[in-house]
Amino acid sequence: MTDMEASGPGFKKRKLAAPKTLGVSPAPGDTGAADPKSPRSAHDQQPPPGTEGGPDRISNLADAILGEIVSLLPTKQAVRTQILSPRWRHIWSTAPLNLDCESLPAADDDVLAGIITRTVSAHPGPGRRFCVPSGFLRDRAAAVDAWLRSPALDKLQELEFWFKPYYRPQTLQQPPPSSTFRFWATLRVLTIGNCNLPDSTVQRLHFPLLKQLGLELVSISESSLHALVAGCPALDCLLIKHGFGFRSLRINSLTLRIVCVKNYRMCSDQLKELIVENAPCLQSLLHLDFDYGLHVSVVSAPKLETLGRLTDAVYISKQDDLSRLVFGSTVIQGLRVDTLTTVVSTVKSLAIRMKTLSLDMVIELMRCFPCLEKMYIQVMVLHL
Repeated sequence: MTDMEASGPGFKKRKLAAPKTLGVSPAPGDTGAADPKSPRSAHDQQPPPGTEGGPDRISNLADAILGEIVSLLPTKQAVRTQILSPRWRHIWSTAPLNLDCESLPAADDDVLAGIITRTVSAHPGPGRRFCVPSGFLRDRAAAVDAWLRSPALDKLQELEFWFKPYYRPQTLQQPPPSSTFRFWATLRVLTIGNCNLPDSTVQRLHFPLLKQLGLELVSISESSLHALVAGCPALDCLLIKHGFGFRSLRINSLTLRIVCVKNYRMCSDQLKELIVENAPCLQSLLHLDFDYGLHVSVVSAPKLETLGRLTDAVYISKQDDLSRLVFGSTVIQGLRVDTLTTVVSTVKSLAIRMKTLSLDMVIELMRCFPCLEKMYIQVMVLHL
């Protein structure tokens, strides 16, 4: 009999013989097949509770792996994993603490401070990430110091005092608490916002594992800035946004891949000159300023591929405020090539900002960068 015949409407199913299992004979009239009208057989066909769609393989992972997963979740979701099942109840308390205050629901700063205090008190540590508003350094300095000294943050890897961009910029007179730098041996990411870094604090800092350093609305002297960068031998990314107290920055780093700077308008005590003296791994050099020019000199950056943003726009119509880029003896003032003696063959991506779209100016720039693969052009929009 063929399969098609067997599936036809006139085909009668044969009764299956009951299997002989461990010498137990089937009951009279039992065919060995499940009776769809039987409540018990219908229940037996359902998957166990909590296993819809397949077995729960995640819960079978080792505690250490589950802890790493939980430590990567936003704080609120990480805490909620305790109610999933008894298997997950202890995972959050044994996983490295990820306390990101920006993601916590809080009606105001008082409520947020209470949540932070309760969290660091309940968690035994160690810490992975601690992210707190920089305004707390001024309003709750003692509380921040107590949080940083808590065992819940021992061996911290990421520390961020983030600045709320909708607040009016105002540098703090006092430095962050000394407990901020007790994690010097373990930190991999450090962002300091809206504070003052005195020479007495910075000169002795050393971060052997630090990969990312961000300074936002920070007042620091030029010598201390150089000492801070030099004290990070593994630094991969450097961000300086609205810095005060220094006008020049010299880059000498064997590890830096990304340097990004942005000035704060209407401030004379800000970065005006960036000199890349020796950066064999530098790939991206980004200037995110809109109105104030930055004088950039590149002495040695053999792997530089991304450059921007060059602009001919200035906040005050002075030639000195135009951005200036120097590669060896090649000089680009604003967006106009003043001197072209050698081309820059490593740059593949270039971003520019123009007051008025000019094809001739774009072509002239392309002569300096013959290996360009991408060019991003932003034209200023005048609101009348």
